[in-house]
Amino acid sequence: MTNVYRSLRSLAARSLYAMHPRSIAWQIRHARGPVHPIITPLGSGGGLRVRIYSHDVIGKCVYQHGVFEPAEARLVTRFLKPGMVFFDVGANFGQYTVLAAERVGATGRVHSFEPSARMYGELCFNVTLNDLQERCLLNNLALSDKEGSARLSRYEAGAEVYGSLGTQHRATSRIEGYEEVVTTTLDAYVAQHQIDHVDLIKMDIEGAELLALRGGERLLCRADAPAIVLEMADVNAKGFAYSALDAWDYLESFGYRLYSFQNRESALSRAVRPNDFLTAQDLLAIKHGFKSWGITNGS
Repeated sequence: MTNVYRSLRSLAARSLYAMHPRSIAWQIRHARGPVHPIITPLGSGGGLRVRIYSHDVIGKCVYQHGVFEPAEARLVTRFLKPGMVFFDVGANFGQYTVLAAERVGATGRVHSFEPSARMYGELCFNVTLNDLQERCLLNNLALSDKEGSARLSRYEAGAEVYGSLGTQHRATSRIEGYEEVVTTTLDAYVAQHQIDHVDLIKMDIEGAELLALRGGERLLCRADAPAIVLEMADVNAKGFAYSALDAWDYLESFGYRLYSFQNRESALSRAVRPNDFLTAQDLLAIKHGFKSWGITNGS
């Protein structure tokens, strides 16, 4: 009976959501065609805006909810303070870049990495739209385990979020081709730009997370190593011939501990190492603990 109750409650929630005015408005916009851009508010009343399109996978969430990935967005904005340094790895159209740039203020810096040519253009547009250029360094490249180049899958318009350096293919969307992208490493980038510390990294790069972490060994070894919000998903990791748990183990080898935060308040709880990540999950990795999170080394 419990499963039946949950199913009925989920069906009721989806039905109510479908009748929400923003959902109805989105369906109308989508029916008119995918070519018209939409400027919509981002976040909770802070005056930020972004450009989306009626066929965008992420754009739909932003239009209807104000942000994509509400728990992750709350976690990032909760952590960041004026003067901090934030890395947005897999920036897409710039949601986290824009939210972070507002939080770190004029004395902070945001470094964003987006290899897709089209989405890099959207990233630049949205940063300029919010007049945040002075706080952001935008990079049209991918982070990996070595400097050079790689092949990025180019999905159909609106599904660019699935683009990956791996061999996996999202069954629900079509790959239209590939583009050669420049790659660098975390360590090389930090050294090149003489960055003395990084406070927080958001990393969502469709399975290449382990490669990017391997390219940041010196950064991860540091006493002031950054906190990292990253996606764990076997469906993406298999495109690189490893599992998401390999990224978990790699982080633990540097003294990181992993925490779950998938709830309305984004409250943290120590994550237990699972058998797999057949169901994708975003986790927070912290090396030494932060009082602002209510976490200590012994927790």
